[in-house]
Amino acid sequence: MSLMIMKHNILEAIRGTKSKKITQAKGFLYEIEKRFAKNDKVEMTSLLTSLMSMKYKGQGKVREYIMEMFHIASRVKVIKIELFEELLVPMVLVSLIAKFNQ
Repeated sequence: MSLMIMKHNILEAIRGTKSKKITQAKGFLYEIEKRFAKNDKVEMTSLLTSLMSMKYKGQGKVREYIMEMFHIASRVKVIKIELFEELLVPMVLVSLIAKFNQ
């Protein structure tokens, strides 16, 4: 019964072709989940690109900018890629504007 309700209420574009093999709601939801599974490689590439391309523009607080960089690094760790502090600290320093150089 619940499978019929789900198939009726979910848009055709989302559910794709109806499979005759699926007889339980759990199997139906699993098939939909497989279609929309996120790709960790794409997310990792996006996060690393944003981290590498960050440049402090002199507006806003430096502390917030650095915290944002560390936040992105922590999101990368969730994907099981370790960004060591020995790498992250120089990245932050390089991305700051010249007026912070000594």
